[in-house]
Amino acid sequence: MDSGSLLWLGRIAAVVALVMTAAFLATPPGRVPLPLRGIMKMLRGNLPAGSESGTVPAWKKTLSFLLVIAAVVVALF
Repeated sequence: MDSGSLLWLGRIAAVVALVMTAAFLATPPGRVPLPLRGIMKMLRGNLPAGSESGTVPAWKKTLSFLLVIAAVVVALF
């Protein structure tokens, strides 16, 4: 493995970590983050309905948006 492929793998890992962190921050309490819902459906069948009463604070939404922007920057450059 050369340094170019290690850099490429590191970028992929960074993008996945940034997007997953953003998903966890933007998800209301008591719900499964969107990227994991498909996996949960495959493993368990239908998911129970989560409580819709939980809201996410604005600072978490803003931070998750900034993490997604950072993931885009890492992926493109």
